[in-house]
Amino acid sequence: PSLLAQPQAITVIEHTAGTSQTIANGNRVQIGTVHNWYGSFSPTIATNQVTLASGYYYYVESTVQAYQLNVAFGLNAYISYRHYDETNTADIGVTATTWQAGSGPDYQLFARDSVARALIDCTTSGIDFSVKVSAFANCDRINCNAAQYIYAGLGRTVIWQLES
Repeated sequence: PSLLAQPQAITVIEHTAGTSQTIANGNRVQIGTVHNWYGSFSPTIATNQVTLASGYYYYVESTVQAYQLNVAFGLNAYISYRHYDETNTADIGVTATTWQAGSGPDYQLFARDSVARALIDCTTSGIDFSVKVSAFANCDRINCNAAQYIYAGLGRTVIWQLES
């Protein structure tokens, strides 16, 4: 017997890539294209918020790529971000912090394995959520597709829709 239940659906949302998305505490990360990988869940997206329908639990993971475009380079560059429940105006889940790896070929760009995670109970009512910056230093762009973007996976949010 299987120990883990199969999800109802898995959806991946690309974060918007460009050179103009600046970093500031409390800013919503810009999100874009929805890719349905499994099942039939396609969330609604408006003003960089994702609407989760009622009747399910959701497990959500998000990651962002940070870039140093117009700031002095430093080895103490980082970005922290988390999920934010826009419906109930509250931080939810676990904060992710991505640190710059150090000097080298991708000195300006850093995207590693850190992810913000949240298990969201929408069994009785749905919510809107976003991904927001909570702290940063020595980086100034999110999901930047300038010079070294080819080395990064850029940002994304993965949503597992689970049975209630």
